Amino acid sequence: MGTGFEHTALAVFTTLAPMGAGAFIALAYAFAVGKPDEKAARRLDRWTALPLAVLAAGFVGAFTHLASPLNAFGVFAGVGSSPLSNEVLAGVVFAALAVVYWVLALAGKLSAGARTGLLAVLSVLAVVFAVFCGLAYMMYTIPTWNTPLSIVQMVGYLMAGGTVLGFCTVGCARTALPKSAGAVALALVLAGAVLGAAGFGAQIAGLESLRNIWGSAADLVPAAGALLGAFAVCGVVGGALTYAASKRAFSPALMATACVIVAVGIFVARIGFYGLYMGIAL
Repeated sequence: MGTGFEHTALAVFTTLAPMGAGAFIALAYAFAVGKPDEKAARRLDRWTALPLAVLAAGFVGAFTHLASPLNAFGVFAGVGSSPLSNEVLAGVVFAALAVVYWVLALAGKLSAGARTGLLAVLSVLAVVFAVFCGLAYMMYTIPTWNTPLSIVQMVGYLMAGGTVLGFCTVGCARTALPKSAGAVALALVLAGAVLGAAGFGAQIAGLESLRNIWGSAADLVPAAGALLGAFAVCGVVGGALTYAASKRAFSPALMATACVIVAVGIFVARIGFYGLYMGIAL
C-alpha cells in the first residue's frame, strides 16, 4: 500500500511516453489532410523534435525508477514472458522507428508515399504501445491493477495527451489545416478523456469487492473520486482550448497550455492508479 507518489517516476513515464507517441497520430492527420507544401513540411519535420523530446522525457522517468540504470539492459531478458519487458520493447520499437522517420524526413529522403506509410505504421504502433503499457499492470499478484481497464485508460491517455501535443506541434510549425481540423482535434481529445475517465472510474467502482488481510481496496485512495474528476475536468478544458486554438491556426500558446493541462490531468490520474497498489497478502 502507498500514496501513489512512491511511483512518481512511473507516473511520469505513463504520462509523457504515450503523449509523445500519440502525437504522431495527429502528425499523420496533418500530412494526410493538410497536404503541406515543401516549406511547411520542412517546418513540421523540424518541430517533430517536440513529441520526440516528450517521448524521451517519459523514458527517462522509467529509467529513474530502476535501482541502477544498468538494470535497463536486463529488462529485455523477459521479452515474451514478462509484461514489463514487452511494454519496454514496444516502446523502444516505436521510438526507434520514430527517430528513423524523423531523420529521413529532415534529410529530405521521404517520398509522399513513404511518409504516409511510415506515419500510418507509427500511428498503429503508438496504440500498440499504449496497449502494452496497460498490459504491464495486469498481474494476478496485484488484483487492484489486474484488469483490462488498465488498457482502456492508457489508450484514452494516448488519445487525449497525444492529440493536444500533436496539434501543438502543428501550430508551432505554422502548418495550415482545413477548418474541420478543430472539430477533429476536439473529438479526439474528448474521446480520449472519456475513455480514460471511464476506465479509471470503472476500476474505482470495483474496488469494494477486493480485500486482503488489511481491509478493502476501496480505502486505499480516499481521494480517488476527486482525482478522477480532476482528470475529467483537465480533459474537457484541454479539448476546449484545442478547439479555440484551431480558430487561430492552432495557436502555439493556447496549445502549449492545453498540453500542460492535459498532462497534469493524466499525471494525477496515474498517481491515483498507483496508489491503488494492493498485493494479495499485503
